[in-house]
Amino acid sequence: MPLATVDDSGSQCYYEDTGAPPNSSDYTTLVLIHGAGHQGAVFGRLFDRAAKHNMRLVAVNMRDYARSTPYSQSELGDLRSADVERQAAALRARGLEVVVFLLWYIRKERIPPLSANTHEGRIGGGGISLLGWSWGCKMALSCVARAQDLQLGDRELLAGYIRALILFDPSPRVFGAPMLPIEDCFNPFYDTSSTPEETQKNFPEWVSSYYLHSPVVLDALHSDGYAELAKVLNADVIARSHIFYEFLDGEVYKDTMRRALHDTSIWPGLRVVLLWCDMSVSAVVMSSWGLLKEYHGDWPAGGRRIDAVRMKGANHFPHWDYPEQTMQLLADIIWSEDSVPSVVQMDDTPEDVQSWL
Repeated sequence: MPLATVDDSGSQCYYEDTGAPPNSSDYTTLVLIHGAGHQGAVFGRLFDRAAKHNMRLVAVNMRDYARSTPYSQSELGDLRSADVERQAAALRARGLEVVVFLLWYIRKERIPPLSANTHEGRIGGGGISLLGWSWGCKMALSCVARAQDLQLGDRELLAGYIRALILFDPSPRVFGAPMLPIEDCFNPFYDTSSTPEETQKNFPEWVSSYYLHSPVVLDALHSDGYAELAKVLNADVIARSHIFYEFLDGEVYKDTMRRALHDTSIWPGLRVVLLWCDMSVSAVVMSSWGLLKEYHGDWPAGGRRIDAVRMKGANHFPHWDYPEQTMQLLADIIWSEDSVPSVVQMDDTPEDVQSWL
């Protein structure tokens, strides 16, 4: 099985790779970082749709997820610690693991480098982009924030490949916002009346529901598609390690966001796109709104430009319910030279529900 060594201790991450599109020498690569409790296979419905867009998809299982190296007791201690420096060290370590994976993958697979050529509004081929979904946005931002810590040779190598950062329906507190009172915005991670094991049990249904409650989806909660989605869960990770990410000091996340998005001295051409889903969990929607409020308000003059796309009618899993449209949108974002649509309407009925009905 494909494994990549991601630190000096020999820790490894499992990944799934669609491979290069047939007969293509100018394809572009998209690395996918999953969310809490869901391994990289949650992106599986995109895989067979990638080649027609001249794209290669690579879904990475982060540490402590299926077939990747579990955290050591010392690493778990950093996550559990009340010491902000230890918390920051834990997040830095995850970001560096993603950086090391990108460098290793580029060298191993010899993927096409980024081409600066443009034609009829389309960017030239090659290069590598990074997508973080939900909790994975924290990992992706930490990766970009670590660019300034790299040796010059590694930083310059990535500069010849790095193309886009896609923040896909970011989870609460990705950008350093404080935890909201549970009476204002329910979140199972903040429910002190629940044990970690109860949180582990309740999280999957909470995060994958549709809010504003689409009647079509409510009638199909027991469809085969939802049972299939449950198979890509790593629910045991929630109680074992993930829950501690939810309680890291907000300044740890805020500092990471600033390093990644306020500083354009490294990888100035990196494109940043925020995708947010308007039927997602309320705290997730508010996470995106919080970033956009800051971006349109107190954003530094030299900060990175952020393009925002509203996925109208989508919950937190459009890559599962609407894989065709989601893959098309990702291709449009990555291949487009400049503009992206501000709103994309999802089909009225997800594919799973269509087949079930």
